[in-house]
Amino acid sequence: MPNDEEEQDRMDITHHIWLMLLGGELYNAPITSSPQNILDLGTGTGIWAMDIAETFPGAHVIGNDISPIQPNWVAPNIEFIIEDFESEWTYKLNHFDFIHARCLAGCVADWPEFIRRIYGHVKPGGYFESHESAVWARSDDGSLKEDSALMEWQQAVNLAGDKSGRELNIYHKLKDWMIAAGFEDVSLTVYALPFSPWPRDPHLKALGKYQAVQLQQAIDSYSLRLYTQVLGWSPDAAQIHNAIVKRELRDKKLHAYVQTVAVHGRKPLRS
Repeated sequence: MPNDEEEQDRMDITHHIWLMLLGGELYNAPITSSPQNILDLGTGTGIWAMDIAETFPGAHVIGNDISPIQPNWVAPNIEFIIEDFESEWTYKLNHFDFIHARCLAGCVADWPEFIRRIYGHVKPGGYFESHESAVWARSDDGSLKEDSALMEWQQAVNLAGDKSGRELNIYHKLKDWMIAAGFEDVSLTVYALPFSPWPRDPHLKALGKYQAVQLQQAIDSYSLRLYTQVLGWSPDAAQIHNAIVKRELRDKKLHAYVQTVAVHGRKPLRS
């Protein structure tokens, strides 16, 4: 994924979209006491970590990422660490009251092992919550055609993700992986995210406005490297194809959307 200013703006728009999906909340987990230690995996611009640090000023919040794009001036209870979360962790076991991960599809090679590692570092009674989106659009009225450029884009990036060993469409597997890791009271909430403001419902229409903006950049962010370095496309062919996809997305007759999920689970007090 790129990390330039345009991509950082896209990440912040994505944060706003998730706030809208979750009704203005940063998480769904039923946290009833003030957490002391919080970890945000793949923090990106750090916007979620900064918001959660403001929500729980008594907590020590760590946000990690492989890219140093987080702000330098932050609240005293936030720490940003540059590291690869797929490498060995130096955090203490049973340490975090809450671990959060969002939009990591395509960033993790072994999800079951990743979630088992998270489980080991959550305190007994603590929570892990993951927010992910399908990388596969659908329509209920047939407006997303099988021979469309958008459908071709979906097929290509998912093929490339599989070839690179980093599957993109993992959103529907998270609940089972969390249960297998040992989490209990695992709860899954599914949301619909329109690709443009086509729905009549005011909330979905507002979501679609933000998603339409976010998608224009996301098409390149998710696919250019996969196209050129995994599938062997030329840069020109990749950019031309993506331009066609973006044009299709601006078509008001396209009533496409994706499913997004928020999944949380609690580590048992005795495991």
